[in-house]
Amino acid sequence: MEKQKKIKRCASDRVLITIFYILVAIFAIVCLYPLLLAIGTSFADEASVTVNGYRVIPKKFSLSAYQMILGSMGKNLLNAYTVTIGVTVFGTLLSVLVSAAFAYVLTVREFKPKGALNMFLYIPMIFSAGLLPWYIMCTKYYHLTDSFLALVLPCCMNAFNVFLLRNFFKSIPEELAEAAKIDGANYLRIFRVIYFPLAKVGLVTVGLFYALSYWNDYYLSLMFINKQNMYPLQYYLYNMLSNVQFMANQANASLGYNINIPLETTKMATICVTVGPIILLYPFAQKYITKGVIVGAVKG
Repeated sequence: MEKQKKIKRCASDRVLITIFYILVAIFAIVCLYPLLLAIGTSFADEASVTVNGYRVIPKKFSLSAYQMILGSMGKNLLNAYTVTIGVTVFGTLLSVLVSAAFAYVLTVREFKPKGALNMFLYIPMIFSAGLLPWYIMCTKYYHLTDSFLALVLPCCMNAFNVFLLRNFFKSIPEELAEAAKIDGANYLRIFRVIYFPLAKVGLVTVGLFYALSYWNDYYLSLMFINKQNMYPLQYYLYNMLSNVQFMANQANASLGYNINIPLETTKMATICVTVGPIILLYPFAQKYITKGVIVGAVKG
């Protein structure tokens, strides 16, 4: 009797697992389809896209969109990539270090001003002074116009990420810090030797959040950057698409008929050029993201 129940239970488990795999596969296809659609359209001819719409497998193959992006604009595109990679790497490292240090201070029981620092984080999450004071402060007092730091400092610390790291640090047993204090370690050494290594999951998770933010940012360059050689990738591609749209409208208006300028395919090609490098980080950081968000949200 028990053997029959065990067999039935195993069979029901296999059915349930199969259903879960099917649902996950369907969800993965739904998530992957827009990316495949963008890739397929980027290799299509503009005229075929106008007639047949977006397709995963292009009706007529063409490299005109990539020739426009990588051709005469290739040098500027490479420069934009260099700026974006530099901003992403430097900004992510700086942001993780600042956020981790701030979060560690909030977990030190003997540090009395931590309540005021908590309020310092809470209030900007609810209230904002507005765009104009922020812009005046960054340009007139911090002098961030046309500087590399203008693309890093305004987004250097995110309150949500600080709270996430604070919860990670709170999950580390205080006995480790107490033992280190007995051995003569100061707070900086405790943070560097104990808390920083043990919170690797949280640091990687927050680091990826910051990296995505810096990689996809174009707003800071729109506000503070006037020199074209300092344009990051997103803002450079935004300007390029605006120029292509303008050329298509002007040509069609002046000549009175449509000219086959690869507008739609160029949009899809810019998506592929932009998403390509950053999406390679996900296979390496996926396990940290899942574990990091769950642990950081629950513990504390």
